[in-house]
Amino acid sequence: MVLIGMELTILIFDSYSLKDKRSVIKSILHKVKNQYNVSVAEVADMDTWNKAVLGVGIVGNNGVLCEKVLQKVIQFIESNYEVEVTEIEWYKY
Repeated sequence: MVLIGMELTILIFDSYSLKDKRSVIKSILHKVKNQYNVSVAEVADMDTWNKAVLGVGIVGNNGVLCEKVLQKVIQFIESNYEVEVTEIEWYKY
């Protein structure tokens, strides 16, 4: 069994208030969870209006496949939202 997680630090370009940020983050969380069947949550910087830290995790039998799914999550977020992923921290168990 393989458990892989990552912390994504993202900058949200079209966010000028916490309400704007919540709207973008809520959409990201919902779509990523439904499309890729991973666990995802906002884990830090909840009071900063243009920055967020998302935690994404997946459990599976094949480590390479799990990493590919998480790479697809990163690509999905960057290509579908006005955000920039500034930092990625990986956790592998």
